[in-house]
Amino acid sequence: MAFLSLLDDRLKTKGSRDPLGFEQVWTKFGREVVGNLTTITNSLENFAVALLGFHWANELNQDANDDDKQKRVSSTFLKYEQLAAYLRYKKTGSNSIMGITKVKARMDDEERMVFDLGTKNTQTILSDQVGYGLWGFYSSASRDSGLIYGNQRELTAKGFKITQLIESKVDKDKLLNSINQGQIDRSGIEELSQQFLAAINSEEVTELLMSSLMEGRASSGNDPSLQDELWKNTQKLFKDRSLALNDLGDYFVQIKRMELSGTLNKRLENIERVERVLTALNHVFHFCRACGGRSVEEAAEELNNMDYCFDNLQLSLPLLGEDNKEVPNADLINQALIALKDNDYVLLIRKLAQLNKKVMVDRGGAAWVEVDDKKKLKVRVKLEKFKLLKQDKLSVRWDYDYFFGSFLSISRTYLGASGG
Repeated sequence: MAFLSLLDDRLKTKGSRDPLGFEQVWTKFGREVVGNLTTITNSLENFAVALLGFHWANELNQDANDDDKQKRVSSTFLKYEQLAAYLRYKKTGSNSIMGITKVKARMDDEERMVFDLGTKNTQTILSDQVGYGLWGFYSSASRDSGLIYGNQRELTAKGFKITQLIESKVDKDKLLNSINQGQIDRSGIEELSQQFLAAINSEEVTELLMSSLMEGRASSGNDPSLQDELWKNTQKLFKDRSLALNDLGDYFVQIKRMELSGTLNKRLENIERVERVLTALNHVFHFCRACGGRSVEEAAEELNNMDYCFDNLQLSLPLLGEDNKEVPNADLINQALIALKDNDYVLLIRKLAQLNKKVMVDRGGAAWVEVDDKKKLKVRVKLEKFKLLKQDKLSVRWDYDYFFGSFLSISRTYLGASGG
């Protein structure tokens, strides 16, 4: 997926261009444990803000006809999101605000007294606020957490209970009036900001949100009880001060020392197995991107000189779920894995080029790396510089987060505030 320049850099997920098709692989294994969160939904506050917006957007357009209701609800939500962003920035300057760059620029402009809310480019806070704001990014996770349903993002009973708590702590009439008028001035932001922040971050709201987000929900190949078990053990780790929850590799080391069920332990082991393979194959592939014009043998010799050892890797990727399903492109990935274990880098480079070509052809594009008739590397998407990692660095590197990044980010926010 191509990201537009006005998007915040933190929204760009690792592997967003995904030349080896590994997103489908790590996503499936991640979903076996974390069934509701996405790589982007890492802010507890954003969930609260989004829920209230979904509720008010539907409430303000409840009498709209079916033909244009979707458009009206989403347009109202955008105005609400802009309003909420200005209120949040006034008190905290929160980096979790989607569209922080434009919000900051407007709020820091001391000559600007009035802030227009709407769908024009001069009003929106992202180049594509529908797709890359809360409406687009927080909908699926909210739906999968049992908080909303349907295309209009209507609230479930659980979601409605949360928004009722928020509404009881804000001046709803003034906030809705700003949305309806399509503007708010600085004095209004000053008046409403503190109460809005206090409401969406209140203890009662946070507790209800956490019970929905962390208990997990059933999805394809996912047992929600596993996520709940993971959450309970994460709380124990934090309470014992055994973990700062900052590093995914360290988290896996620590969590596996807990008394986990056999099923959860197996799923976590599978994720670690997969990550070690994907990281190693990624590393070799991106090295090849910096070797345009060189022979395959030359590139292979440089890899061989690193004295890598992959004896710890098993001969194939683990299978998925109780049905023991294979992941997409498993044959080619496993062939590359065997070549990696054998330190047969000539074969490995060819297999990675073959995998890349298949992935890109399936998308209607051209391969990034190919081996030409003269056995040289032809590179279309080049890396100017690339330094091969040493074994100790490569063996602990994580390229993907399996939705644990958001899980841990939300955990840090809650456990830090609650004191464990």
